Amino acid sequence: MAESPLSLNALEYTFRHLLKVAFPHLESEPFRVEKGNGNIKVFLKDVRLVIHTIDRKKTGSLLAGRRFLSLRVYNVKKTLKIPLLFDGCKYAVCSDAENSIYIPFDIITISFLLLSRYEEYLAEGRDEHGRFQYKGSLVEKYKLIEIPLVDEYAMLLRRWLCLYFPDSFQAISRPQRIVPTHDIDILRRFTSRWQALKSIFGRDLLINRSLSMVKESMEWYRDWKNSSFMDPYVDAILEFLDWEMDWNLHPFFFFKATDEDHPDATYDWQDPILQKIIRVVMSRGGQIGLHGSYPSAEDVQCLQKEKQNLSKLCGKAVSISRQHYLRTFFADDPNSLDLWRQVGITDDYTLGFAERCGFRCGTCHPYPLYDVRNDCVTNIIEHPLIVMDGTLFDYMKLPVEKAKKLAMKLKKRCFDVEGDFVILWHNHATTREFKPYYEGVYLPVVSS
Repeated sequence: MAESPLSLNALEYTFRHLLKVAFPHLESEPFRVEKGNGNIKVFLKDVRLVIHTIDRKKTGSLLAGRRFLSLRVYNVKKTLKIPLLFDGCKYAVCSDAENSIYIPFDIITISFLLLSRYEEYLAEGRDEHGRFQYKGSLVEKYKLIEIPLVDEYAMLLRRWLCLYFPDSFQAISRPQRIVPTHDIDILRRFTSRWQALKSIFGRDLLINRSLSMVKESMEWYRDWKNSSFMDPYVDAILEFLDWEMDWNLHPFFFFKATDEDHPDATYDWQDPILQKIIRVVMSRGGQIGLHGSYPSAEDVQCLQKEKQNLSKLCGKAVSISRQHYLRTFFADDPNSLDLWRQVGITDDYTLGFAERCGFRCGTCHPYPLYDVRNDCVTNIIEHPLIVMDGTLFDYMKLPVEKAKKLAMKLKKRCFDVEGDFVILWHNHATTREFKPYYEGVYLPVVSS
């Protein structure tokens, strides 16, 4: 049998993530990996793990969607069946007297492909925004979008090691978390009297044909005339902050930092209202991140300037980000990971599919991105996005109850593997036609 096509760096990177999820207290535990014929050997503590791996040809078939994951077993929680890459090996995890454990399933290769986003390096088809698409992805080919497969493998690894080596491995759970995040694409609904009336009568009355929306918008308009801080979109930011801090959550707010004449500007970074909001958010313990503009995903000078602008408003360096339109180009642009490194981005919250909620990366745990071009781990930590508001009602077009059911299911699956349920809800998606989703999906999902 041929050896795994993955490099030692890739194998160590993947096993490190599985180990961190399975045993958070052993995150820094040293281990050694050796390649064998049809397997890898991992030497951890006083135990040797022998894990089956597929060869280069079979890995190509896996990427092409031709290697069907036909064996399904219950996960540790017994809540769903998960696929395992069974390759004709002995169907049993076993141990021997030599402190070895034999795992006849390849839990490594597909985990690396999902974590590293390796498939995106090979993809040619992109949508109109240059984004890698859900259609044709590994999670679409193998129906994995609603399964945190990498994390489920880690939970199996925990069970096996604790079963066979209880003196060396103890299960210490990581607290699961709800991570509310908010992209501030539009800071204010009302910017002038004419724009406000056009918004109310042009959209609420003529397009949405809703007298109740007109009435509500007129009330907001009257409040806004008395104080620009009473704008509904501004008020939504403060409402997010109040409620989420009361629920003992720690929200993240991603602001644009573009000049008024920028092609992607929807507000000026020097707007006094923005400065006040940022001060309030920071004083209450909320986190501030950069919402990189549309062109900044490809332009290091643009991204650098926006980061500097937002850092000035915060009075300290901003190092977390989420790109506008969820545009990530590190996969097919060999310079884009360097772009993030150059400007000092340490944590990113972008990786999720616009078209489908779920587990694009196979995990709901923070993890370092992998530089496939240079075959090495980076110091940029990815926080995978699980649910976005617009995905539910714009792309998937789910009614409120089905949207809530899906979000609740994905949250539970994050919690089953002790991960982070990262949810994105925009401040402009709280009123008007979005109000039923805000009240019927976001609030019950985040507060429960």
